[in-house]
Amino acid sequence: MSSVSLPSEHKSWTWNAGLRRISQSPWTVIASVVLGALCGAYLPDFAKSLAPISDAYLNLLKMIVLPLIVSATVFAIKSMTRDPQTAAYLSKVVMAIVVVSVATVAITGTVTLLLKPGVITDVQERIQLGTVLNSRGPVGTDLQMTLAPPSQAAPDQGAFSGLLELIPSNIFNSLSVGNTMQVLVFCLLFGIGIGRVPAATSVSFANALETIYRACLIMTGWFNVLLPLASFAIIASQTASTGVEPLMLMVGFILTFAIATGIIIMISLLVVWLRSGETLWATFKAHQPLFMIAIATRSSTASIPWIISLVGERLRFNRIVVEMLVPLHVTMLRTGPIMLFVCGSLFIAQLYGRSLSTNDYIYIAGASILVGLTTAGMSGAVTLSQMAILCAHLNLPFEAPFVLFLTIDALTDTMRTLTVVSTIAAATAAIAPRDSAQHPIDESEGFALNVPKAEAAA
Repeated sequence: MSSVSLPSEHKSWTWNAGLRRISQSPWTVIASVVLGALCGAYLPDFAKSLAPISDAYLNLLKMIVLPLIVSATVFAIKSMTRDPQTAAYLSKVVMAIVVVSVATVAITGTVTLLLKPGVITDVQERIQLGTVLNSRGPVGTDLQMTLAPPSQAAPDQGAFSGLLELIPSNIFNSLSVGNTMQVLVFCLLFGIGIGRVPAATSVSFANALETIYRACLIMTGWFNVLLPLASFAIIASQTASTGVEPLMLMVGFILTFAIATGIIIMISLLVVWLRSGETLWATFKAHQPLFMIAIATRSSTASIPWIISLVGERLRFNRIVVEMLVPLHVTMLRTGPIMLFVCGSLFIAQLYGRSLSTNDYIYIAGASILVGLTTAGMSGAVTLSQMAILCAHLNLPFEAPFVLFLTIDALTDTMRTLTVVSTIAAATAAIAPRDSAQHPIDESEGFALNVPKAEAAA
């Protein structure tokens, strides 16, 4: 009996893995977008009939946001405060997360405000945009966002006037109404508190949190398989209603996002160069394998062996400390999603002509950092859906702009991953001590030969 079942299980595992690999390939998503645009242009009636599929997919994404945030945040904070190996570097890790996150917000926000990718002066383009943003009908999300024109910001009552809105007076009420930011603040404080509870008392609760978190990740994997179909349905129905011209509106956003990505990566390379003592060219060349795997996989988790190899072997930092810091940074240092939330929310505000107050800017900065902490393990589409949290507070619609962001997600997700892995390498190099006993870097080595030992063994 076992000789018959084992091959079947292996075949099923291989088939599932292959399906996930194909569905998550950027080329598959791009092909879905192109085919969806062609379907909407030449088969408009059929394309409009696909609208329920796209709506169902958006609801699936929003369904897991809250449980994923609660379980991931509490479990990560609890683990970080309790790990004895992490305790010695905890203050440095927290400082690195704060400094890098604030710098990311400042750079991305400055670039977006200077380039203003959402400001459209051409009358015809604004008409096309209005058609796109109103084509989905007056249906709000479960975060109580409508697609009506956003109200203007209330008079600025001070830089910290919105602080009380982030602190829940009743966490159960915040959960029931879907006030995600208040829930997130509670989870951060609750996670620190759980970390101070004796392990023998909190182990069952920690196991329950991990179970919820992993179940949400499994569900996210299921939704990833549906992403090509959902992308096809969303773009087809959208194109049938509005045409393909409005998608060109995202060119400015892509350019702005790329410039911010390039600046952050260059600063990260400079930090690693100053800490490593190597030449600038050798530092850049050592990063090539990491950048290649980040582009190929679009996954910071899959890039962990390459980050460890870069900082711990090629750049000669203490391998033990590096192996401890890198997984922690992958979980907590989420510069790519922070970029998306800052640039995306400002872009949407510019599209709708919404003037933002000082308090709104402070909220965008703080909320982007806090929400970014919860995005570890999330797919690109689920990460995009998190932007709704910021838009809800700013009274900005999100469901309609979500379609525009989804069409370019394969490209922006690649840039987000490059930003995450480069800043993780820089933060790790800034904290970890040098290990002079290791051999110096060989600049003649080709990047194709620099494969982490764990991956080579596999």
